[in-house]
Amino acid sequence: MTMDQILPIQSGKHTLHGLNFYLSYFDDVAKVLPREELCFIVGGWVRDRILGIPVGKAVDVDFLVTCDPVKVARALAERIGGEFFVFEKKGIFIKRPVIATVVLHIEDHRYRFDFSALKGRDVEKALIEDLKDRDFTANAIAVSLDDVLSIGAQQTILYDPTGGIKDMEEGILRPVSHENLKKDPVRILRGYRIAVETDLILSQDFEEFAIQNKDLIKNSAPERISYEIFRIMRSPRASGVIKTLLENGILEVIIPEAGRLKEVKDQGERHIYPLDLHTIKTLEEIEKVIEERQSYLPPEYLTEIGKIKVMGEFTDLDLLKWSAFLHDIGKPQTFEVREGKVTFYSHDRVGEEIVKRIGRDLRWGSKATDFIAKLVRHHLRPFYLRDSREKGQLKDRGKAKFWRECGDTASHLFLLSIADARASGDTPQEVESLLETIRDLIEFRERVQKEERQKPLLSGKEIMEILDIKPGPLVGKIKEELAIAQMEGKVRDREGAVSYIRQLYSAMKEEGNESHTP
Repeated sequence: MTMDQILPIQSGKHTLHGLNFYLSYFDDVAKVLPREELCFIVGGWVRDRILGIPVGKAVDVDFLVTCDPVKVARALAERIGGEFFVFEKKGIFIKRPVIATVVLHIEDHRYRFDFSALKGRDVEKALIEDLKDRDFTANAIAVSLDDVLSIGAQQTILYDPTGGIKDMEEGILRPVSHENLKKDPVRILRGYRIAVETDLILSQDFEEFAIQNKDLIKNSAPERISYEIFRIMRSPRASGVIKTLLENGILEVIIPEAGRLKEVKDQGERHIYPLDLHTIKTLEEIEKVIEERQSYLPPEYLTEIGKIKVMGEFTDLDLLKWSAFLHDIGKPQTFEVREGKVTFYSHDRVGEEIVKRIGRDLRWGSKATDFIAKLVRHHLRPFYLRDSREKGQLKDRGKAKFWRECGDTASHLFLLSIADARASGDTPQEVESLLETIRDLIEFRERVQKEERQKPLLSGKEIMEILDIKPGPLVGKIKEELAIAQMEGKVRDREGAVSYIRQLYSAMKEEGNESHTP
């Protein structure tokens, strides 16, 4: 479809063939809708079909119905086998306080249908009022479900009271009104998100309003803020939006620590960019590395990437991009100059704690937060191993320890380190050395970390019985050292394991050093 197929018929109304908006599940909606009641399709689904954006794997459709939305949504969920739940919004400006939702997952596709009530004796008047209360003119367009499903729907009416079609023809994303943005400030973030998803350009008045009123965003629910910024991060061009939000101060309203990235102008001899620019460049590079990932890692190390689901519809690829943005978030707090040298000692550990606080405040959930925090905590490991390898000091023990501690996120960590190196101004030789280190680690794992060696030869309980010790941190340390010895191939059976832990424990008692290994 092209936009020149849209024909104006009178002020605020246009026509277009209804099949442009068709989705097979709309037939199911029509069948559960009570007779004599009306249903309108509004919002992003209508906008994206007008723009000709392909339907993706995450499908969202908003409906307005002239009856009880809860009953319609519950009936639809039962009919198509989806999940049903109800949201209740509170606030004096909320025009649609109850939203009934149906979510359906079919393989890797997710469908979400939101139903709200359209109230008023004059249905068309109520519809126009509803559309004028929405966020952006491109979202304030509606079509009748009856028209979409009609066999001869060549003259489907598009209700467009705010000029959304004209704005889209000009490539502009314009707010319906500034007052509407103030009523629901998360719409500021939504504007940046929709712009990057649709390639529309934000109107100048919106950007001016967003900067002047950025503090209003703090009044929005953390979950809604996170949804918008995760949608932004999911875009292949997220780095450009995040750069804008960092420069105009909006991002630090959401993540205060992000504002401090601008404080570090000199990162020392290993970096050629100030911290804020390096951070954005790392995000730019991780977007490229994700696209090129087949060039860096064997297929078996890529099969699970993108498969971990968090926060409903996001994946570990989104978390990887967040880790790229947050990997040095601990540097402003750890910046020091010692003997004329810039240092950031323990910035990885400090960064891990900051990420945990951000995740808690923004309700990211433990699964997403812990994943990002772990990547931030260990983002320097591949570089330490590269340095050791270049000095000829990288031993099997160091490789085994890496896989033991970072194995579940190793592929993501490798990709992050490549992006970090490229964003730090590493020479081609330094980047190649990093890639050789990664290949070395992978070869070690394939050679040593066989399935039978991954299984603990002794449990914690058995260790306590053999050594006659009580539960405590010491048991964990001994178990950890035994696991590393297994991965190195030093210990291959139970008898060897018993001998190993006895020697280890004896050495610990003699020297009073729990980190000693035989």
